[in-house]
Order: sequence, then C-alpha cells, then structure tokens
Amino acid sequence: MSLSSSSTLADALAQYNDNLDWEGNITKATAALEAIRFLLVNRAKSIGRNDRTINYESLLDEKRRLEEFVKLNKSTVNRAPFTQGRMLT
Repeated sequence: MSLSSSSTLADALAQYNDNLDWEGNITKATAALEAIRFLLVNRAKSIGRNDRTINYESLLDEKRRLEEFVKLNKSTVNRAPFTQGRMLT
C-alpha cells in the first residue's frame, strides 16, 4: 500500500502494523518507514483509540533504524547483473 495525501491516519496505522516484522525485509522496511513518516507529519502530540495510544517521540528511534536499514539495503533490491546466456551443447 502506498500512502498519499488522501490517506487517513487509520491507513497509515494499518500499513505500519502490517509491516512490524520489517527487519531483514527491504519491502516491509520501506512500507513501515513510509507509514512512520506519514504519522509524524500528520501528528498530534499523541493519539489514542480504545486502550491504545501512540507517543510519536517513540517512533523517531524506529524511524532512524528504518532509514539506516533502507539506506544500506535499497541499492541491492531488484538489481541483478546482466549476464549473457549461451546454449550448452
């Protein structure tokens, strides 16, 4: 899921929750980072629903971890060296 200006906080939270196990997975890390950025930009100081609350300050540490992981691993995603195939006879 890609967040946009028409996305809601619920969309961002769902994307974040769907990608909590991002470690070692660049696709999930990128999605989680996108969700955190969305939440941080569109935040109140904190939000709560039912018995759940989010303190945005705690997201900053995870954002830094995600950015570092994505930076280190993004350049190797979907890139394969070009090789020439030759028929074996």
